Amino acid sequence: MSRLCRNTVLCLACAALMGACATKTDLETLQSQSYRDRQESRKTVQRLEEDLAKSQEALRDEIQKSTSPVQARQANTSADLESLRVQMAKMQEKLDTLSMKFSALTSSQAGAPSLPDMARDISNIKTALASQFGMELDQPAAAQDKGETPAPAEKAKPGAKAEAAKAKEPKETEAKADAKTDTAEALFAKADGAFKAKKYEQARQYYSEFISAFKKHPNVSQAVYWVGECAYNLQDYGKAVLAYQEVIEKYPKSPKYKSAVLKQGMAFFKIGKDKAGRAVLQDLIDRFPKDPEAIRAKQFLKEHK
Repeated sequence: MSRLCRNTVLCLACAALMGACATKTDLETLQSQSYRDRQESRKTVQRLEEDLAKSQEALRDEIQKSTSPVQARQANTSADLESLRVQMAKMQEKLDTLSMKFSALTSSQAGAPSLPDMARDISNIKTALASQFGMELDQPAAAQDKGETPAPAEKAKPGAKAEAAKAKEPKETEAKADAKTDTAEALFAKADGAFKAKKYEQARQYYSEFISAFKKHPNVSQAVYWVGECAYNLQDYGKAVLAYQEVIEKYPKSPKYKSAVLKQGMAFFKIGKDKAGRAVLQDLIDRFPKDPEAIRAKQFLKEHK
């Protein structure tokens, strides 16, 4: 009996021991599974965080790309406006200085004709002489010199007539040069007057006449430019392009050179040659980026994208 009891107790102990071993194994299995689940969850969270970071970066890049052109245009416009303000301020300063000088000059001459009136009268006189008399009225003094009779004492000197003729030649040449200069200025002023009155066809004729008659005059390059301006205002853009090209090729040092390049580029757009016009204007911008003509070229290109 006691032996049976011992066997029974031993069996129960073994059973209990086996149950304990099974429970421990299950626990280790659960712990291992839990660890793997945590690792997988951690990797999933990390992957989601990386995806979120990439999405945020892509969103920032997209926002930057969409706003950069606007910001750039605003910056360029602000810079252009600031440059124009500076130029306007300088021009205003010069105008104020001239006004002060003019006021000081005329304040001591009460009742005397004003300088603008005198300039207008002189211009009108020159224009009338140039158109009606060809400025040949300045010749009588020289003609009178030609008709002078030599003094008796000079007759007795050998070569006196030759010396007298040589002495008169410079005076005659100078008088003719003065007359020609006055004629040129009057004709140019006449062309300017017609242009300002918007009589562009008439102005073009006057400028062309000036170019033909006074090929070596300092204002020839400007006259060629204004021929182009007349054609441009008459919507004869093809001839305007040719006139501007003549200034560009023949007169690179002309004060109208940069204006001619600008207006040629604009004229190309008018005749549908956008590619050529863009190339001309971009060249102007590259070479003279801070000049008013280049600033206008930039604005024009922005308006014609």
